[in-house]
Amino acid sequence: MTSLPHLSPAVVAGDQIFLSGQLAFGPDGMIGGDIAAQTTRCLERLETVLVEHGLDRSAIVKVSVWLTDRSSFAAFNQAYALFFGEQRPARSTVISGLAIDGALVEIDAVAVRRAS
Repeated sequence: MTSLPHLSPAVVAGDQIFLSGQLAFGPDGMIGGDIAAQTTRCLERLETVLVEHGLDRSAIVKVSVWLTDRSSFAAFNQAYALFFGEQRPARSTVISGLAIDGALVEIDAVAVRRAS
């Protein structure tokens, strides 16, 4: 029997929101697709958590990325750039194994609630 991970989707600390790493789970609970599709899905999942806190992707100031394959960086970066457009959050990218089979990328983020 598999247990759910012991984590929160996001933790609010003052004006900052720390978003847990997201994998490219689809509505069916499965991970699939190439690196571009998985990147887009991870970022969309992060944005869904932000929306639950009344924010959108423009609130993201820092992103951490784990890729399983260095050769996928260019395709990842293209999908990432398409998602963020002119916005350029600070970013760290690491090549590493991931805990779930089939996952090619995991992405977490830090967002800031700016005063209106």
